[in-house]
Amino acid sequence: MNIDAAWQRRLTLYPRLILITIAVAFVIVIAAGSGSDTAGGRVGGDFPAFYSAGTIVADGDVADLYDPAVQAAAQVELLGGEDGFIMYPYAPYVAGAYSAFSVLPYRTAYVIHTALMVAALVGALTLTRPMIGVLDRWFSLVLGAVATAYPIFVGTSGGQNTALTLLLLAAVWRALAEDRDAWAGVAVALLLFRPQYALPMLGLLILGRHWRAVGTAGLGAGLVFAVNAAIAGPDWVSKWINGVRPLLEADAEINAVNEIAPVGFLHAVIGVDSPAAVVIGGAISVSIALALSWLWWKKELDLGSRFAITATGLMLLGFHTIYYDSSLAVFAVLLMLDRRLIDVRVGVAIWAVGLVQIIKDPIGASPLALVVLAVFALVVSRLWLAQSASDDRVLPIQDSYSSR
Repeated sequence: MNIDAAWQRRLTLYPRLILITIAVAFVIVIAAGSGSDTAGGRVGGDFPAFYSAGTIVADGDVADLYDPAVQAAAQVELLGGEDGFIMYPYAPYVAGAYSAFSVLPYRTAYVIHTALMVAALVGALTLTRPMIGVLDRWFSLVLGAVATAYPIFVGTSGGQNTALTLLLLAAVWRALAEDRDAWAGVAVALLLFRPQYALPMLGLLILGRHWRAVGTAGLGAGLVFAVNAAIAGPDWVSKWINGVRPLLEADAEINAVNEIAPVGFLHAVIGVDSPAAVVIGGAISVSIALALSWLWWKKELDLGSRFAITATGLMLLGFHTIYYDSSLAVFAVLLMLDRRLIDVRVGVAIWAVGLVQIIKDPIGASPLALVVLAVFALVVSRLWLAQSASDDRVLPIQDSYSSR
């Protein structure tokens, strides 16, 4: 980016001013109301699910953590008069972690949680600075763009923990890049609070022969199992699966318009009970899983390329992925910008197209699902072609030296 010094200062200052403005607006909205109500409507997004789960654990009612009636009762005062409840599907130890918030008033807990997620987002970008030059050179500008991208903004301000997922994936990449595989395993173990991402990542580390990472991840997984057992009993896995299954089945229909995983998206388009959605969507996910497995086993691409493709592909592997997890594509977009495989206009277009989620209800499905799949295809093609072009440039020089 060739610009003069004045514009360099502006492109550093303006994003900071925008973020400060958003922070001030956030404080004003939170201050204008009480409990779960504000001048702008209900506060907290999905945070009631986590706060109430922490309250249930703190009250010693772990055995009924996944009982819909118990979850609904714990959220009565948190939904601003809305009917129903927001499902809590995570493992017991995550609720145990959120129990620390239960001693705080709901509004205070939400503010602290949001601040922690913002810190996690900043941390994720900070960890990846050495691997992405454009991020290192234009940190404030990139932070402003990333933080205001629709899926990331909604996830961060809406009580979700996608920013923590980004932080832990960034930690895996940074650790592998610096040959600190053991720390990559620690990050994967911490990521087990979202097993749909941690387990595939662990499998890819096995295929990539990162044995120290696999070892520490295994030890961390054992610790996670022990903590869950201490909270919910040695049979916590069956309790969790049996408790969550009916909640997920109900949520699949309610949340269909927010799904970006192939199966979930096709359920919204074709119908929740359609076998074709499972067959077609499952085939897409399996194909992506096989492609990622091949990349890590063969190591045909450099680590940065493999990781960018992997982070984008992870959200397409499961049956249930909500649109704010499309945030995981941020690593790939930034890497392509840094390597000039896309220009700034394409980056801006990807940022802007995140707003299409706003029209989900008239469509009846998440348009971001198609965007994420297109970005995945773009990432794979651009990084693969760039690697091939690099090989084509290098090989003739090597041949010329070998002939001398």
